[in-house]
Amino acid sequence: AIDALQFTVLEASVSAVLTVVIGLPIAWNLGRYKWRRASVLRAIFSVPFVMPAIVVAMGFLLLIDQQSLLFALGLDLRTETGAVGSLAERAGWAHPGHFLVLVVAHAWFNLSLMIRFVEPTLARLDPAWEEQMSLLGQGRSKWGRFRHLWWPVIGPAVLCAASLSFLFSFTSFALVKWLTPFNHTLESLMASYGGSAGIHDYRVDTSEIVLSASLVQFIILLAALYLTSALQRRHSSRFALVSEHTSTTSRGPPPMKARMTVYAGLVFAISPMLAALTASFRVRQSNSSGTSYGWSMGGWNSAWSGDLSTLSIVDALTNSLLFAFATLAIALPMGWLLASTIRSLEINKHPHFARALDLATLLPLAISAVMVGLGILLGVLKTMPSLFQWDYLPVVPHVILTVPFVVRVMLPAMRSVEPKWKEQAQILGLSPLRTWYHGYFSFVRGPAVVASSLTMAFSLGEFGASWLLVRAGSWDTLSVLVDTLMSRPKFDPLVQPTAMAAATVLMLLTFVLFFIAERFRPEGDGGGF
Repeated sequence: AIDALQFTVLEASVSAVLTVVIGLPIAWNLGRYKWRRASVLRAIFSVPFVMPAIVVAMGFLLLIDQQSLLFALGLDLRTETGAVGSLAERAGWAHPGHFLVLVVAHAWFNLSLMIRFVEPTLARLDPAWEEQMSLLGQGRSKWGRFRHLWWPVIGPAVLCAASLSFLFSFTSFALVKWLTPFNHTLESLMASYGGSAGIHDYRVDTSEIVLSASLVQFIILLAALYLTSALQRRHSSRFALVSEHTSTTSRGPPPMKARMTVYAGLVFAISPMLAALTASFRVRQSNSSGTSYGWSMGGWNSAWSGDLSTLSIVDALTNSLLFAFATLAIALPMGWLLASTIRSLEINKHPHFARALDLATLLPLAISAVMVGLGILLGVLKTMPSLFQWDYLPVVPHVILTVPFVVRVMLPAMRSVEPKWKEQAQILGLSPLRTWYHGYFSFVRGPAVVASSLTMAFSLGEFGASWLLVRAGSWDTLSVLVDTLMSRPKFDPLVQPTAMAAATVLMLLTFVLFFIAERFRPEGDGGGF
């Protein structure tokens, strides 16, 4: 458990630093200049955050396999031969290639955090500030401008994105399970031992490991959440003096260096998804002359028929959509009610109660998906074992994990609605229903659609809790199906293409939901969440 804790802290810290190193230059150049189709660029950079973790894991596995460009260039990060093997031998570092892939994958996954927090601040900053600073003695050098202007302005946003990156990397499960199979994080340790934990007089040692790991993880995540909340308050105190259009137009189109940085970031952002898509059509072919790869629909046909799994891709898709809609039907009203209650407490001059409830809604983020799944598993096991026969049991952890995101989306929108708008609708003699619609709901309709789309996307891609509760059977989700297929021996050349076909369907569903969310995101919201 100590080794797992050390590895978890190490990989989460390095992942957070790498997220800043990769994401900050992209956010800087994207926010400072006038880009054509800027909204499309923002959307592409934001996709990684909502992409299912199992799809990301498969994408990065394909980027480092023996058919990849990296392997052709002599960089073998999977089997760790060549230069990577020499590094491991000389440094005495076990599996450096696996660790490097994991932190890069985490940086890819959290890239949108840096873009979403930093880019809007830069895009709305008055250019006159930089001009005035350059006239002062302390602002004549780049270091002086960074120290006295840029860091005070974007520093809280950078640190906030880094702390959230640490939090999400700390609780990563699918990426750790597939990219670093020889190392355990606290999350993967709990998942591995969770199957026998909590059973009376059976494997007491596993129960102790799971309990200690969950407590340590909860304390660390709670501290990270507190830090993130404090940084968000500092970040939200910064406000734009000019519109985004005015700021970026004054600086003009991006120079070549900025273009190269952003376009390189685009290649990085789409590479894992493109790898998963193309792998669904590439099938291994063996003959007397050796092994080759050809293009075929065999993987899709196999996924459609379910020949290599307990159920077909259609059945898994149906299960995933049923869980997603059930999650939406519960999480959206619950999150709406919580956000409305917080706003009502603020209006009625009860800031301490509002703040306490606001923080309480964040607590599920300090309880990872595996911890939630384990809690439900042990709770049902001890109280009502018959619930294991309930088809919709996975909806419970999905609701717990998505309600905080609904609150985070809806609360700012509700705060922006002025009470006088509803009063003006009443003065016009509208019916109570029309008064509520025109004086309130029409202003929060867009964020409600955003919250709905994100809720369904997170439910579709959730893996940790679902993996614990529905590992195999007639109620597998698409995420669990991909994991089950890729866990099979690869003697059958259709195993990997079939898994990638299921991953591609999951990826396309996420794309649709995300772009619906982007379509209804309020104008002037920039890149922010």
